[in-house]
Parts: sequence; structure tokens; C-alpha cells
Amino acid sequence: MKETDMDGSADPVGPPEDQNVPQENSDDVPNDVRETSQELTEIDEEPEPEPLNLDDYLFDDGQNVTIDLNEQMLMVVPDGVFSFEKLTHLMLGDNGLTSLPDEIERLVNLEILEVPNNNIDVISNSIYLLYHLRVLDFSNNEVTEIRPDIASLLDMRELVFSGNRLTRIPAQIGYLEQLEYLILSENRISELPNTIGHCQNLKVLALERNILDFITAEVCKIEELRRLALSGNHITNLPRETENFACLEQLLLDDNEFEFVPIQVYWMETLTELALSGNKLKAIQPEIGNLKNLTILGLNNNQIEAIPDELCDLHLIEVLGLENNQIREIPDNISNLYNLKEIYVGNNYIKEIPENLCWCSNLEVLSLLKNQISDLPVELENLRHLHSLVLTDNVFEVLPPAISSLHGMEIFLSDGNKVSALPEDFGSLSKMKQINLSRNAFTEFPVSMCSLRGLEVLDMRHNQLQAIPKDVSRFDRMRVLNLSNNQIRTLDPDFCGIKNLHVLDLSDNLLDDIPEEFEGMNELADLDISNNQFLQFPKIVFAIPNLERLKYDQRNGHPTPSLPDEVEFSGLSYLIVSNNTLRTLPNTINGMKNIQSFVADNNDICVLPEALCELKNLKVLHLNNNSLTSLPENFDNLSGLKDLRLYNNPLKTPPMDICVSGVMQPIGRFIRRAMEREELLLLKMFEEIKTSLDKNEIRYMMKKFRFPDTKITELEQTYHGKDRIQERVYNAMLFWKDFKGPLATIDELIRVFHIVGYEQLCSKLKSMKIFSQRLRF
Repeated sequence: MKETDMDGSADPVGPPEDQNVPQENSDDVPNDVRETSQELTEIDEEPEPEPLNLDDYLFDDGQNVTIDLNEQMLMVVPDGVFSFEKLTHLMLGDNGLTSLPDEIERLVNLEILEVPNNNIDVISNSIYLLYHLRVLDFSNNEVTEIRPDIASLLDMRELVFSGNRLTRIPAQIGYLEQLEYLILSENRISELPNTIGHCQNLKVLALERNILDFITAEVCKIEELRRLALSGNHITNLPRETENFACLEQLLLDDNEFEFVPIQVYWMETLTELALSGNKLKAIQPEIGNLKNLTILGLNNNQIEAIPDELCDLHLIEVLGLENNQIREIPDNISNLYNLKEIYVGNNYIKEIPENLCWCSNLEVLSLLKNQISDLPVELENLRHLHSLVLTDNVFEVLPPAISSLHGMEIFLSDGNKVSALPEDFGSLSKMKQINLSRNAFTEFPVSMCSLRGLEVLDMRHNQLQAIPKDVSRFDRMRVLNLSNNQIRTLDPDFCGIKNLHVLDLSDNLLDDIPEEFEGMNELADLDISNNQFLQFPKIVFAIPNLERLKYDQRNGHPTPSLPDEVEFSGLSYLIVSNNTLRTLPNTINGMKNIQSFVADNNDICVLPEALCELKNLKVLHLNNNSLTSLPENFDNLSGLKDLRLYNNPLKTPPMDICVSGVMQPIGRFIRRAMEREELLLLKMFEEIKTSLDKNEIRYMMKKFRFPDTKITELEQTYHGKDRIQERVYNAMLFWKDFKGPLATIDELIRVFHIVGYEQLCSKLKSMKIFSQRLRF
């Protein structure tokens, strides 16, 4: 995911995961680290599943016998299937099959064979011996060839091979004279055999998203063809014989390379749907008026400059798509389309909507986005059936009052305008479910909107709202509320009365506190409070009972130095706390039993608590751009971790070339071995320190190490006298080690002695460290 995704995913940086981990040269390095590259390839063997009891999947109604083995994670077809000789219908979809065995030919009564969504690349020859097959579905596999033996399946009615790797169709397809549905979309077919014309009973021919440059004229001999789907190819024209189609109802030519509508199309008077979106059309010929039965016309994403008057004579049109063209006006006779239910004219150059459009009284969807419209006709109130009105990215400063009369409206999108208020009676639109008023000029929350108790989705981001009224608690059905990028400073406790709220975005505001009443928002599952002005982390969010996702990225807000211990009470699955000033994480983090994704990039974290290693469900951990020099000893306990990112940390234990693989076992082994070495070296340093300090120096050192006075007194009393000074020093260092915990490192020890001015001792300790590293490497 990008920045908005709760797992905080970003493109990985560094070597690929399968890169070999560099080997250490020192004898001090254990053999298990040298064996890292071998362990990277180890895969835990899963136990074999128990055999299926096929009787549980058998359905016999007296005439048809079916075995349904869809979604059973099968790698092979159970042998027992082939003992059911009366089987008529076999379903094997959504498994892991790579082939079908030759034993399938024993199913001599099989009429329907469905094996979609598997990994089969070759069709067994035995399938061509199932002479009673009527339906054969191999969609979404890896099949590269349909053999000429297909000619033997003379009873075939439906042949479905969409989503494979076919490059050709065998000429023998022409023998399947009973074939009604031939579905070959999403392959690599470049041409059709001329014998396709022999399939006289074909009703549907689907060849979408192939690499066709043309269509053979033989297709036009199929008199029964009802649907011809050719979208997503490279076709520039159609055969002249196309006009001979006597029954064709649907012609789908989207996303090809037509520069004009082939004139033959206009003579197919049986057409009810014509799809030509995503081509290079610059004009629609007047002959469009011949298609009197057309109910759906798609012309989006072309270069059309004008709507011909003849188009408005197609009285049966219900759906008209003209988005993303170069149209400047809608003709007045648009009112002739009295059956029109949906019209899409977004992303054009339209400045004015004719009042005649408002006489299309059956209109349900009116999309005008991305034009230059500033007003709507008062006759808008005639659209009593309108349920979706899209005014996005126009130049409205004031919304017409007529909008308030559209009492059937459920979706209203007016984002990207200059509106600062709603019409007076807007609150009377009781059926409203979704409103988008983002990127406008609202300085006050429209109180009238609070009367829309059925509202489910409201987007008010990128305005200048400073406060939210108490009346928002009346939103009984609100599920999604986006108030990001405003100037909201406080939230009234009544705000938390939106009891059914599921997703809430309050990012990029001026909030410095969250009301305690938030813990009563029982349905809230997704909360974004990034880029606000909190002086400390608002711990109340961890009391929200069903919160699953929390984003607290303060890139443009006030960074927070720590997470509260209350994190342990959270049921969060996804947490982002990037771009703060965190130096560590609370030990109570092990209470986050549900956490799956934790992202804390761009902080100052220098140490991770051991408690982090107890998060068994953690799958994503991002700690890029922090100050980590080491990882916890039991880091490899995070066995479920799939995505580990630690880039731009000064890691030494283990070094980055070990961590970059993200594989837990070598990381954990390296850490434990390194910690054993560090522990041993630290104790050797304590031995050196105890012989280097006198009575006065040890007291001075304990003060500088900020020992509690009670501890200093205890050490002096327990190890009293000159002859016990060395014991006092050694035990003082042991206390420091326990007192500092993970921060009690060799580098920290050397740093402190340098600060207190014991340069000679500091030099000795540095030499011990360097010598130890020399042995290691």
C-alpha cells in the first residue's frame, strides 16, 4: 500500500530477497550463520490432507449426478471420482490442478466438465473422448492449445477458454455445429479460422482482449449470433458483410483502434447495445438514427466533438455514455430520449445544461463531472426519479435550489467546486446515502445536512471547517466520515454520538485532544488522526473497543516522543506511527495480541523491547530510518513476519546484510551469538574497570551514572573497606547493566566514561572492543 494503506507498504530498497547472505570470516562466527543461504531455501513440509469422502460432495437428483469439488485445494483429482460412471457433471474449479489424468475417459456419461481457475497447461487427450460433453469450461488456466480432436465433441454447446494462452483456434471448430457459446476472451489469438462460419447455432462469440487485427467475413454468416464481443483488440474496421447479421443484439467494440464507426454497423437494426468506448472516433454519423432498437450506447473515451441530432431520435435509449470526449454542448432535442435512465457526459467542455435535458423524466443517473458548468436549469426539479447526481470538478459557487426538490436522490457528488453553502431545504432529501463536498469552500459545517439521518458516507475533506456541530450525532447510519484537511481544533463530546461510524478520517487538522467519549464509539474500526497538534499521544484511542486500524503519522503535524503503556489494551491489527520522535516502544506492546502490521518509519528508535518478540501475529514490521544498532535477542520468535524493513538504521547486531533478507532464523542466530560475545566482553570490561578506580572515583562514577542514592549507600555498606573496593566497583557495574537493560551496551559504557573524563580507562575499553572485533572478522 502507499501512504494511505494501513500496512504502510513502500517499494523495498536494497538487494532482492533471494540474495545470498554474506559469510563472516572469523572462527568466532558459528557454523549456523555460514549455513544461512541453505536455510533460506528450506520450506516447512505441511502434513498431507486427509482424503476426501466423495459421498459428501455427490448430488444425485435421479437424472443428473454431480460431484462438486470446487475450492478444495486439490493438487490432483481424487482417484475415486473416476469410479462414478454415471457422473454427468464434474466441478473442479478453484484448485491447484496442473493436469487432468487420462482416467477421466472412464466418465463416459459426463456432460458438463468445469475446471476454471487452476494451473492446467495441457488438455488431456482423454477429454476429447468424452463424446457426450455439452459444456467444457477451462477458463483461467494456462492452456496453450485446443487440439483438432475437438471435432469429436459433436454435442458441445458451450466452450469456455477465456483467460488462457491460446494463440489460435483449430479449423476443426467448424465441426461443432451445435455450439452456442464460444468464449475465448483474454488469450493471444490473432485470427479466426474461416470454418467458424459453420457454427450456425452460435449465439455468443466472445473474443475480448486478444490481439485481433481484423475479423474474417465468415463470422458474418452465423445467422443466429446474438452477441459479438471484440473489445480490447487492435481492430480498425469490420467486414462489409457485417450488415448481414440478422439477429445480432450486442456488438462490443470497446478499446480498439476505430477512427470512424463502420457504416455497416448502422444497418444492424436488431442491435440493442453498441459499445465503442476507448477508440479514436471523432464523429458519429447521422446514420446512427437507423438503430431504433438501441438501449445502450457507449461512446466514452473518444474524440467526439458533437452529438448529432439523429442520436436523439433513438427513443429506446436507456444508457448513454459520452464521457471524456470534446463535446461542447448537449442538443436541445435530447428531450426526445424519454426512456433515458443514465447519461454520462463528464470530462468534456460543456458550459451549460439545456433545460430540455430535464424533460427526460425517467433519468436516474446524471453525471456532469469535469466540465465548466456553473449553474443548472430550474427545471431540474422535473427529474423525480434521479438518484445519482455528479457535479464533480465544475465551477459551481452556488448550488441551485432545485436540487432540494430531488427527493429520490441517494448519491450527490459535488467535490472540486467553490461551494460554501447548501440550498436551504437540502435537509429534506431523506433518501440521501452518500455525499461528497470535498475540495470546496465551506467554512461552516452545513447544519441542514444533519437532518439526513439515513446518510451513510460523507466526505468534507479539503475545506476550511473550524468546528463540527453537536447535531452530527443525529447521523444514525453514518458509516464513513472524512473530515481531513480542514482547520478543526476541537471535537465536541456529542461528536461521539455517531454510534455506527466505521471509518473516520480526521487527519491534517489542528486537533490537540480527543474526547474521552471516543471509547464509546463501538463500531469504529478505522481511524486516521495523522498530522494534528497533539502534544502527547491521545491514549483514549486505545480504549476504542473494536478499532482495527490506526494511523498516526505526524509528517506535517506535531511529533510525539512516546507511545503510552495503554497500547496493551488495544485490539488493533494495523498501526502506523511514522514521522514522530519515538526513541523506544513500551514494554506493554506485547499486549497487542491482534497486531499484524506495525509501521514506525522515520522516528529515533534506538532500542526495541524484548516484548515486541511476543507478537505472534505480526506479519509486517517497518522501522526504516531509525537509530537501531541491534535487535532483541529473541527477534526470530516473530515467525509469522513476512515483510521486514529496516533500511537506514546503523545496525550492527545483526548487520544490514543479514537483515535485508528478512529471514528470521539467521537473524535470530546472529543476534544470540553476538549478544553472547557482547555479554562476555562487557564482563571483561567490568574486570578492567574494577582495577582502575579508587574509592573516590567509584563514588564519582556512580553519581555520574545517576545511581539512586539508596543504591550508592547500599553498595558502600555491603562492600565496606579498602580491600573490598574492587567488589564494590564490579557490583556497581552489574547494577548499571541491570538498571539500563537493553541500553547497557559497550558503546554506551565507553561514552559515559568519556563524558566523566576517565580518558585513560576509556582508551583501554576502546582497545578491548577493537581487539574483539578483529578476532570476529
